[in-house]
Amino acid sequence: MMESSLIAQAVVGAVLLIGVVALYLLRFARSWRWVGVVLVVCVLDQGAKALIHPGIQQERLSFLDGWLRIAYTQNREQGFGGTFSYLLLTTAAMVALLYFLYERLLKRGYRMSTIAELALAMMVGGYLAILLDRVRLGFVVDFLEFGRASAFVYNVADLAVFAALALLVVRVVQFLGDARARRNRVKSVAGWPRRQKS
Repeated sequence: MMESSLIAQAVVGAVLLIGVVALYLLRFARSWRWVGVVLVVCVLDQGAKALIHPGIQQERLSFLDGWLRIAYTQNREQGFGGTFSYLLLTTAAMVALLYFLYERLLKRGYRMSTIAELALAMMVGGYLAILLDRVRLGFVVDFLEFGRASAFVYNVADLAVFAALALLVVRVVQFLGDARARRNRVKSVAGWPRRQKS
């Protein structure tokens, strides 16, 4: 009963997060290309798991001199071993922040850059693939280990989410740089700083 309750709560959290990010894409994306990215990430993740699941449950394959290992793992934890209360609080905070930003972006007529659109689409695809595991199996299939003494096991969906976060960081840095350049141009046109009279 406890495990079923935790699965249900994890599913609700994932659906909320996917829903809010998808809302951003529906409203602010410049095209429908993001749908293809979501499908590609989800299909790659589920396809890789379909190949791993029946074949190497009792084996551990090693590549690149042990820096990459493939080992089937059933992950029943709530993401990196976090407690449900912590993850629920984090998800609720993210959803609230995204909703808060949504209203302001809507008023400004915001449109996503290609990088932001790609990042959010990869995030939705990754979370959707993880959600499918939770609903179908009651756990998430992980199978990728990196490094000689890795503490975590990943899957394609995890890597897509990590890549999405990296792209969002790049976009934020780019946005801040563009904003600074615009401010400098405005100051330059306005003659700032003003020359002092001699």
